[in-house]
Formats: sequence, structure tokens, C-alpha cells
Amino acid sequence: MAYLWLILSAACSVAASVALKAAGAASAQAATPSLLTQALPYAGAIGAYGLGFGFYALALRQLDLTLAYPLMVAFAIAGVFVYGLLSGAEAITAMRMAGAILIAIGVFLISK
Repeated sequence: MAYLWLILSAACSVAASVALKAAGAASAQAATPSLLTQALPYAGAIGAYGLGFGFYALALRQLDLTLAYPLMVAFAIAGVFVYGLLSGAEAITAMRMAGAILIAIGVFLISK
């Protein structure tokens, strides 16, 4: 169950990051963005980060910190890559992919 909490925490982190990216893009494109269009994505990001914090706290009840944090970050990185691939909004270069693979190898070694 602890790994499910980590995955949910990472998913919340990805959702918050996507919301922040969308908020920045929307305010850059709009000539005069309304308060609602500016505040909504930021409020969503804060909520997602808060929910992710709760999931992470649940995971820490059962896992060592030295394992839980790298795993959660690795799951979040994987989630961002999936978002980038599916949305087409982010460029996934060979260098970025190599970095993600090295992170995955590091997490694997930490978990042993």
C-alpha cells in the first residue's frame, strides 16, 4: 500500500506542475487575463500539492525516508515525461531521456 501512496503523491505533484505550467502559459498569452483565469490554476496546484503531501505522509509510515523520497521523485519524473509525450507540449530529447534513465538506475540502486 505504501507504494500506492507514493505513486498518488507523485501524480499529485505532476498535476500541480502541469497546472502551474498552464497558468503561466495562459497569463502569457492573454492580453488582460482575468483574476479567475489566473487564480484557478494556482489554487488547483496548491490543492494538488497539499493532497500529495498527505499521500506522501501515509507512505512514510511504512517506508524509510531514504527509499520513499527517491521513489516518489522518480515516479513524478516519469509522470512528467508521460505528460510531455502525450501532450506534445514538451520536447523529449535523447539527453533528457538519458537523464531519466540514470535517475531510474539510481533509484533502483538505492532500493537494494
